[in-house]
Amino acid sequence: MMSIGEFARLAGVSVRMLRHYDQLGLLRPHRVDPHTGYRSYAAAQLDRANHLVALKDLGFGLERVAELLEADASGGDRVVALLRERRDELRAQIAVDRGRLARVEARLSTITKEHAMSTTLQFTETALPSLRLVQRSVVVTDMAAIEAEMGMMFGAVNEAVDAAAALRTGPGIAHYTPESGPDGDGLRAAAAEQVDGGVDGLESAELTAVDRALVTTYDAADLSGIAGAWQSLVTEVERRGLTPAGTCREVYHSTPYEPGGTRWVVELQQPLG
Repeated sequence: MMSIGEFARLAGVSVRMLRHYDQLGLLRPHRVDPHTGYRSYAAAQLDRANHLVALKDLGFGLERVAELLEADASGGDRVVALLRERRDELRAQIAVDRGRLARVEARLSTITKEHAMSTTLQFTETALPSLRLVQRSVVVTDMAAIEAEMGMMFGAVNEAVDAAAALRTGPGIAHYTPESGPDGDGLRAAAAEQVDGGVDGLESAELTAVDRALVTTYDAADLSGIAGAWQSLVTEVERRGLTPAGTCREVYHSTPYEPGGTRWVVELQQPLG
């Protein structure tokens, strides 16, 4: 048998709350000394205490808690089901919050580093070659979703290329083309690989040669600053009195996913009108 203080410590509640639960009939002591009034609890009562605290944490009122405790005492497992449901909701919310945090940090990085980046990036005018590609593509209207879409598409493309044992003839390519959709202006984003021939299950595509483009290279340990690099690139296009036009490209010369790769080295290519 345990004193009320010992039981409270093990159950993770206050002594005051245990007395309150006793008054409400939610968790009565195993024994009350008739002379001193001291409450004693049995270890077997910890299970009910755990259920009670869990239901309170889920936001149920004490009247509903009493009903659920009685249902479980009769052989049900409603508390476990409710906890699992709440666990899954919290996991989903954490995933959403992590994504939101990553976007906030990326935006903060872009804002705080934009001046430094614009002065360290080197910009070059050049022609772009035609490229034959296999790819997955999607029209995106929520631009915040591009990163997640591209990650999934690159995974699918590379899996298909590897399964077909197709010979890669150059680095991976992402390309983006403005496209009007049924709900307004969108962007067709494509994750592509340069291979010798087609690959079952993937789109075949060709990027035509471009006579004139402004390019720069993004070199960093992660991709958190790539949006800022693109902003610096188009700002430089405007500063030079030029006009962006057509399909812009990202050429992945190095990524951390390659054997021995530790950094992202991505050439950003903006065609000019």
